[in-house]
Amino acid sequence: MKNFWGIVNKVLKHVDIIILVQDARFPEQTENIELEDKAEGKPIIHVLNKSDLTDKKAIEKYKHKYKNCVYLSAKEHTGTSILLQKILEISQGKNSVVGVFGYPNTGKSSIINALKGRKSAKTSPRAGYTKARQLIRINDKIFLMDTPGVLPYMDNDPTKLAMIGSIDLSKTKDPDLAAMQLIDLKKNLICKYYGVKESSPERVLSEIAIKYKKLIKGGKPNMNETAKMLLKDWQKGKIS
Repeated sequence: MKNFWGIVNKVLKHVDIIILVQDARFPEQTENIELEDKAEGKPIIHVLNKSDLTDKKAIEKYKHKYKNCVYLSAKEHTGTSILLQKILEISQGKNSVVGVFGYPNTGKSSIINALKGRKSAKTSPRAGYTKARQLIRINDKIFLMDTPGVLPYMDNDPTKLAMIGSIDLSKTKDPDLAAMQLIDLKKNLICKYYGVKESSPERVLSEIAIKYKKLIKGGKPNMNETAKMLLKDWQKGKIS
């Protein structure tokens, strides 16, 4: 973590514009106030990625919260041209280096690939894949600098991080807690996807386990394995 923040701090000194990538399903949970404080007045573009996985009306309010806000789906290649226009608008035709920041697994590298039009930055579904800085030419005026996904120092809630996909599920001690928190927030979507009735988060998780035959000795629901399945399906965008 400290090493990652060292890279981030160096990048912040050399960039002219900041792109802060957030998960459109959880814009506030994937905001990085600590990084914004370190920006020292440099313009920030809030990119709500994975917008194809949520109701656009639900995130419309963030255009009012954030001065520069772009809805984007790197997967569907929508919003990319709007983001590029926003960068050019802010840079006012000057040569600019744009730093791309965000929580692990919010889609930073995928956004770079979408802007570039080909795979110029390596991507992986595993959180924390990008390890070092990469400078990537987008056009004659714009360069992007990729950074490792980094968490605020104070953000150490494993349940939240598992829910938003910012830590590897194999390192999650209590996936059931993260899954139940996710169910509480997105109950209608999750129940519809798995074909179970809406109830308490614990009951919903139990019903999913029974339906998908994830059981332990005695026929009881295997809550941890079911939770991991649900969280993986959520991270992969299957539940939308």
